[in-house]
Amino acid sequence: MANPINQLTKRGLSILLGVIMFLTSVLLITKVHVNLSEILFTFNPYPFYFIGLIFGVERIFYGITGSSKLLSLIMGGGEYSSLSTLALFIFFLSFGLYVIIYTIAYTQIILQMLNVINGISYLLFSLSIFKAWHM
Repeated sequence: MANPINQLTKRGLSILLGVIMFLTSVLLITKVHVNLSEILFTFNPYPFYFIGLIFGVERIFYGITGSSKLLSLIMGGGEYSSLSTLALFIFFLSFGLYVIIYTIAYTQIILQMLNVINGISYLLFSLSIFKAWHM
């Protein structure tokens, strides 16, 4: 049987990560206003914020229930589940680095802080996936 303190710590950190990812994504969606041409023709990370909403809710759900069924539903199951886990790890690792690097171009300090926190939450999510993948 797993150590209950480790399980509670893991679930608590998952809730914290989910709340950070969800709240920074909501704040960035409401604060950053872009049009479709900016999304398509620039390197604006605006579409990544919506992905942060989805996976933020997933992390909160996992932290509260301890069930990874929502993540399995998002990623899909079957014989290629380990490959999709690796792809998700690489996906969020690159998102986190991209969002953090993109914030250098911002001049507003509030948006810089929100973007850095959002990027760090993506990096932490990718690390949690990596840790779960190697267990």
